[in-house]
Amino acid sequence: MAKIQQIQIKFVAVEDRLLLRVSSSDQVECRFWMTRRFVNLIWPALQQALADTPRIQTQVSAEVKKELLAFEHKKAVRDSDFNTPYKESPKSLPLGEQPILLAKMQLRKSESGEIVMALAPEQGPGIDLALTASLLHSLTELISNASHIAEWALSTPIEESSLTSMPDDATVN
Repeated sequence: MAKIQQIQIKFVAVEDRLLLRVSSSDQVECRFWMTRRFVNLIWPALQQALADTPRIQTQVSAEVKKELLAFEHKKAVRDSDFNTPYKESPKSLPLGEQPILLAKMQLRKSESGEIVMALAPEQGPGIDLALTASLLHSLTELISNASHIAEWALSTPIEESSLTSMPDDATVN
């Protein structure tokens, strides 16, 4: 399986949507549209996936869980590279040149413990993204930043997320 090389999320005002571009180490790129409704539906599941690490879940106090999640998020974001421009080199586009409108998202854990995020349109093929904890933090930061630029009010920022337990196999449609 190819590794994720870069992820770009940017607000496209004319579409009033976020454009998600994911490129892999084998020069493949997939493009997706995320609507405000879709982002608001997946946001709680993404926040919960961040909070479902053993280090956070073993904490007794809800306040300590929140603080630890905020600390881990800030550290992952600080250690990520948000400054390198998205590489516009020629890539294979197996899902087509035009972005696909996302309608479904499923989170599950792989055998190795990574989060697998399956993204798909209402009908047709989508992709599975294997996300390390650091990559998941970066992805949520990209969504948060693009949503802020779009002036979409997300339900709650990472620091205020609900930390209740979520099943290992969550689906958002």
